Amino acid sequence: MEKTQGDKESRLSAIIEEIYHSTQHFDIGCSQLGCFLCAKGGKRSEECQRINEAVVLLPTENTLIKKLNSAGFPEISVNGFNIGFLAPNQDCPFNRDGFCGIHGKHPIDCRSFPIIPSINERGDLIISISLMCPTVPPWDFVKTWVENWKRLWEILPEEWFRFYSKVPTNPVKPIAVIVKKP
Repeated sequence: MEKTQGDKESRLSAIIEEIYHSTQHFDIGCSQLGCFLCAKGGKRSEECQRINEAVVLLPTENTLIKKLNSAGFPEISVNGFNIGFLAPNQDCPFNRDGFCGIHGKHPIDCRSFPIIPSINERGDLIISISLMCPTVPPWDFVKTWVENWKRLWEILPEEWFRFYSKVPTNPVKPIAVIVKKP
């Protein structure tokens, strides 16, 4: 029996909520560094250099963000589905004086940073780490996000990954490849 689009969206929403819950304890040192550069602004000072990353929400994730925060991200349409999206040069609507105003209720793309997923031409999942992030995430953080992105890769539309993989990003270093099953 083929799953309907509604079933897939419901399953994706459940996985997103589960990931939100299971990753809320992670802190890789952003607050200790006073950084939050990836919060599309960072702490405004002479030394501050914005990381200037895009934020790409998963399909259905903006609905959850709105439910948790009573506001969401601007949306764009990608191959028939809407996603929350901030281009690298846009300020985050949740930036509060250089800090994430919804930390703990923020999107998966932000939670997993500096871990960044993409796919290659064959559809293999490539997990990379941003070379611009000043933190060094602990192994537990890296391992958890590799596993989470693998789970999401198995359910997300390939078009989402194709879009995400084409969004400009800062330099990254691949750390894992998960080969697509034929």
